Amino acid sequence: THKQRDLIRSCDDTLVVRGGFSINGHTDEVAAQVTKSFGQKLKLNGKILTGRKELIGRNNVVVLSPEEQSVTKGAPLERRQFFDKMFSVTSREYVDLLQTYNRVLKQRNAAIQQVRENRRPTEDIQHWDEQITKTGQALWELRFDFMNDFKTYLQSIIERYDTGIRLELGYLKTAPDIDSYQAMIKESLKKDIALGRTTIGPHRDDISLIWDDRDLRSFGSQGEHKLSLVLLKLAEMVFVREKTGTHPTLLLDDLFAKLDLERSKKIVSLLQGLESESGEPVQTIVTTTDLLNVEQSGLLSGEKENKTYHLER
Repeated sequence: THKQRDLIRSCDDTLVVRGGFSINGHTDEVAAQVTKSFGQKLKLNGKILTGRKELIGRNNVVVLSPEEQSVTKGAPLERRQFFDKMFSVTSREYVDLLQTYNRVLKQRNAAIQQVRENRRPTEDIQHWDEQITKTGQALWELRFDFMNDFKTYLQSIIERYDTGIRLELGYLKTAPDIDSYQAMIKESLKKDIALGRTTIGPHRDDISLIWDDRDLRSFGSQGEHKLSLVLLKLAEMVFVREKTGTHPTLLLDDLFAKLDLERSKKIVSLLQGLESESGEPVQTIVTTTDLLNVEQSGLLSGEKENKTYHLER
């Protein structure tokens, strides 16, 4: 279900989920309390939080699941969210700037809607133009810096997996520079009013994935999409580790689906190599409906700490 309240039993009013996270000898307890009448409250070590922002970067998790395949197959929004989330957990500056931009964007869009309904003059939209271009340009510059950094980690992961693979990232920007940005946002005013939203800025950009000189989203096979996502996620793991100094937990849901045994073994070997490099164990949680496939890949071999749990409906 997509509604948290539907998880509450009919005979109860409240649902509480707690989790403990230990990093470098320090343990945090995070709790989410959902009530039918008041919605959700988040707590950290018993203290009520004002929002999820206070949890960003504390206990990092990298998730690979079938739903995450939208990063390679879905709309531009899915790719922006993937990178924005990754950069936010590694940089307070980035998350603050992203939130500021989204707030200004929301205010400009509200002004556009009111002008569209003849409740405000057009000049009221232009009041937000300077703020949105200033904040948007700053977000672009920081996003570019992080993106170029991430490309280095991704290329390293790709080369270690298979030097024959060519997977490239490209950034498709809606305005080339600050002067063009300012001019384009003014020129798009009539279009913005007609559509009821701001059509120029970082919130409209896309990140392209090119596999062997072909657009992955349009021409990639199921296996190429899955392998690309795995490589992106492993690069995310290393990126977060290097930027924060702590290893994120890996959640791998149905990792080997759509991958042959050879590719599965190479991924496991790469994952084990990354773990030995860091000098500390990586907590990895894998879900599968085919335990034999996991065993054949070598994921469960040679580690006394590994545990297997069988769940039945």
